[in-house]
Amino acid sequence: MSQLQGPEHPQPPVEPDLDTTPRLHPLKTQRIDIKSIESKYERERAKRLRSDGVAQFQSAKGNFSRFRDDIGAAPITRESIVRETKVLIVGAGFGGVVMAVRLREQGVEDFVILDKASGFGGTWYWNQYPGVCCDVESYIYLPFLEETNYIPTTRFASGPEILEHIGRVVDKWRLASNAYLQTQIISMKWDETIRRWHVYTNRSDHFITQFVVMATGTLHEPQLPRIPGINEYERPLFHIGRWNYSVTGGNSKGNMRKLADKTVGIIGTGASGVSVIPLLAQSAKKLLVFQRTPSTIDIRENWKTDANFLPSLLPGWQRAQMETLANVLEGDMSDVECSAVEGLDVLALRGLFKEAKQAGVDIKPEEIPELMKLANLRWMERIRKLIEDKVEDKETAEKLKPWYSFMCKRPVFHNEYLASFNKPNVELVDTDGKGVSSLTSRGVMANGKEYEVDILIFATGFEFYLASDYEHRTGIRVIGSRNESLDEAWRKEGPRTLFGIHFRDFPNLFNVGSVQSGVGATWTHTTYVAGEHIADVIASVLSDGDCDTIEPSEEAVLDWGNQMEEGGDLKLHFHQSCTPSYYNAEGNPEQYTARWGTYPKGIMQWTRILKEWREEGNMKGIEKR
Repeated sequence: MSQLQGPEHPQPPVEPDLDTTPRLHPLKTQRIDIKSIESKYERERAKRLRSDGVAQFQSAKGNFSRFRDDIGAAPITRESIVRETKVLIVGAGFGGVVMAVRLREQGVEDFVILDKASGFGGTWYWNQYPGVCCDVESYIYLPFLEETNYIPTTRFASGPEILEHIGRVVDKWRLASNAYLQTQIISMKWDETIRRWHVYTNRSDHFITQFVVMATGTLHEPQLPRIPGINEYERPLFHIGRWNYSVTGGNSKGNMRKLADKTVGIIGTGASGVSVIPLLAQSAKKLLVFQRTPSTIDIRENWKTDANFLPSLLPGWQRAQMETLANVLEGDMSDVECSAVEGLDVLALRGLFKEAKQAGVDIKPEEIPELMKLANLRWMERIRKLIEDKVEDKETAEKLKPWYSFMCKRPVFHNEYLASFNKPNVELVDTDGKGVSSLTSRGVMANGKEYEVDILIFATGFEFYLASDYEHRTGIRVIGSRNESLDEAWRKEGPRTLFGIHFRDFPNLFNVGSVQSGVGATWTHTTYVAGEHIADVIASVLSDGDCDTIEPSEEAVLDWGNQMEEGGDLKLHFHQSCTPSYYNAEGNPEQYTARWGTYPKGIMQWTRILKEWREEGNMKGIEKR
């Protein structure tokens, strides 16, 4: 025993072996060559920038009007109508249907619904192509599930199931008798002498209405590439949003037997194209996929709904789930259960702080932008690795990789798309960001080569215009109290709204839209909030014997416009670095200034503002007469 040991010579206490290395957030320990990736992002972005911007696309009008025809719909024959009504709803999609239900709930029965389509459903009426499916969880996307006691069959509903459910809502609230379908509004003009709107249609109808609610949606008009030769192509050609089953055969599940001996070409690999390509690959003798920019393709975690799912939930569960998802994406840290959140919170503040807690580190406020950026990089690296794992041919896999930040383009979820390129009958024609150059009488010119096809499909998206292009997008000229159209007024002064719902100089007109409104992860949530607000206001005015006309004041619209500026710079900076898409005006995000955007503080704050405004009971910021 050492003489230094023992009670007379005690050993000094042993110091613990402390690791003095500062702990890092797991995102900061990734082995990612950030500079190399960002350089690649910029190179890929630059090669896709075009001087013509959104003008590289054109409308399906004039010589191309056949691309927007309601294929296969039986004509509705009726006499012209002249009638008065309290409320006229423009649009029979989700926005219009939810609006009509909210009016009925308020006891307002005197309303009409006008739509150019032959049925209810909006985008789901028009888009009935094989494989069409929603990428938002059905439990929060399909409206009025509790009220109709309907349980979606799967987590992500198919287009036919969504359309069927819209019919269920229409039947429950008896909306068909209020609707005039196959009816295109041409113009709406405010008449101050009688304080009513005159609404004229292509059927020579004349509606005189106290209120108008515009619920026209945004992505429903087919968009075509502005390339030579479209009318020279001599073989079957149609837009995916007007699928022609007489050419392909089959149904929403595929089974397109008429393609068995055909070479099919499809231009576009966005959300719609990705949905139909696997089914075309199963049916066609040969499939050529023309790609300008690859989408982010992730796994769709779909499942069949447990039959006990709905009965086990508490009343109000659907709205609560919508709000939970919105709160998480807007930065809420609560540890909540919501299947719609699964996987997405790694890109939200909640995910950042959850990882930090598990690693035993703190996050300083100034670190958040960097961590969000790193989370995005990690997400996209995972997407690119998924493509490597799923696509056997390495050259094809490289061409399918998206080189941009997540949410620069609409994200896509599909389990069969990538594997389609392993089939011997499928060929990817990547244009290296240029797009196809023209059509010939028998095919497509791309990369200096003609590709002959028997059938060609445009999966080139839908027109996405600002509210200043309302007339162009909808075909409706809206004339307000200053004898000026909505487009003319907003081109001069920008959007002038209160809450994105009430428009200055357009009395008794309401909007269910995105400009200056709160928009969340699901459009249904926006229609719920806007519909409740509008129906409540209309019911209040109808019960007020001293007032029949309302309009936001000059001060109110200026104040709301100023609030829109908050947070706008951050969005602009992100979209400036993005590859061209409709999200950033094809590489020109400066066109989408903050005042043209959505409410920057999110749909939940927007909801609270509207609710408190109504509870005050004095319509603050509204001029009454």
